[in-house]
Amino acid sequence: MRNRRLRLPAALILSFVLVMAFTAAPVSAASSESGLLHAVKAFFLQGSDKPVVEDVDYDHRDREVEFEFKGKVKYKNVKVKITRNGKNKAKKITDKDSDELEVEVKKLTYGKTYHYKISGVKKKNGRKYYTLTGTFKAVD
Repeated sequence: MRNRRLRLPAALILSFVLVMAFTAAPVSAASSESGLLHAVKAFFLQGSDKPVVEDVDYDHRDREVEFEFKGKVKYKNVKVKITRNGKNKAKKITDKDSDELEVEVKKLTYGKTYHYKISGVKKKNGRKYYTLTGTFKAVD
């Protein structure tokens, strides 16, 4: 009786994962893998390789913006743009660590929202480099 109770939830979970895999990942007919295997792989790997900016801090006295990443990252030809109304406010990258990136900026207007674009970043054990985008408010 105990085995029967455990099998039903497991079967429901597996069915749910397979349904989600087919709806979340389109399968191409030219794929070398079987459609089901490709869809399941895409479902489980979806977004797991991309680094994440966990926090953005603006220091108005030093005119620096610090990006903190969730976990460790690597860089390759990293570039940073910080824009508002189409004008780039980033001057240069001043420090790169395995979990954060500091950028010297032109004076930002306190309380305003800025957009950032960081290219050439991957998770420490990631397969490819990404471009990360987002917004932050220029507050201490």
